[in-house]
Amino acid sequence: MSRFERAVLRVLRAPDHWITVQGAADVTPHYRRVRFHGPDLLAEHATPPGFWLRLWFPSGGDEYQRGYTVTDVDRENGEFSVEFVLHEGGSLASDWARAAEKGDRLKVTVYPGKSFSVPEPAPAGYLLVGDPASLPAINDILRALPERTRARVLLQRQHVEDMDLPTAVREGDELTWVVEEDGLPKAVEALKGELDGWRAWVATDTGTTKRVRTLLRDTCGLPKDAVTARGYWIKGRSMGGAPKGE
Repeated sequence: MSRFERAVLRVLRAPDHWITVQGAADVTPHYRRVRFHGPDLLAEHATPPGFWLRLWFPSGGDEYQRGYTVTDVDRENGEFSVEFVLHEGGSLASDWARAAEKGDRLKVTVYPGKSFSVPEPAPAGYLLVGDPASLPAINDILRALPERTRARVLLQRQHVEDMDLPTAVREGDELTWVVEEDGLPKAVEALKGELDGWRAWVATDTGTTKRVRTLLRDTCGLPKDAVTARGYWIKGRSMGGAPKGE
């Protein structure tokens, strides 16, 4: 853990918890779901769609952090899941997830932040833009949307198998896997004139997130408060900061 990270933790007084692996399974060759037991954490925190934790991975006598979304929460049994994108060539988080076994423990940190909620009155629709890393949050948002609020989901494919990942799209929703590398901005730009009265939630790599946010405001005409954009990860960097609201 860097001096800066330690300083941030002290300033924010972010609470730490320990969570324990209950089991793990590969969803695709590049995607692994780990089930955790963390009753104390769940007792202290609500888990709205997009709720995330900073997981601390031990290495060489130190700790390194990465932000991950909490999903599939079972409060009665104190359990939840975290889904890991497994990077080719390995990374500290990917390597940990590949080897995770029942009984393994991790320290996690919870930061306060703005929770996802559907405004009243509900918007005409929601545009959800992301990739496999943000798919757990997108699925939970889809489950939270009112029945009459339709959704369009744009996901950047990184591997062919990504298209086999389970999604929570409902009848009437539209799901598009963008195959072209770095194709999300083009797909969003093509929606010009189709998003009146909509809101948008965007979470992918930081560079693409910024480009999409700008297109939604300047090209598609969404007001600033109708767009939530978060950089979930940084291209070329396997470890780093947790998602930050922008």
